[in-house]
Amino acid sequence: MRTRLKLKPGQRGTKKLQAMYGDRLVCVRYRYDLETGRRFKTIELIVDEKAWSPRDHDEEQFGRIGDVAAD
Repeated sequence: MRTRLKLKPGQRGTKKLQAMYGDRLVCVRYRYDLETGRRFKTIELIVDEKAWSPRDHDEEQFGRIGDVAAD
C-alpha cells in the first residue's frame, strides 16, 4: 500500500473530519492499494495528553525538541 497524499487539518479533504474530531485531528492520509485498486482514507488522532518534562539525557534519545521523523 502506498501513501500518496498527507493533509493537515483544514486543507481540502479534511473539513468533515476536522468538524468531527476538532483539535485532536493531526493529519489525514490517502493510501492506495495497487493490487486491489482501492483507496483508503486514514487519520491520525491525539487520544491522550499529559504533561511531560524532558530530562537532560532525553535529548540524545529523542533528538532536539521540535524534530519530527518523516513518514
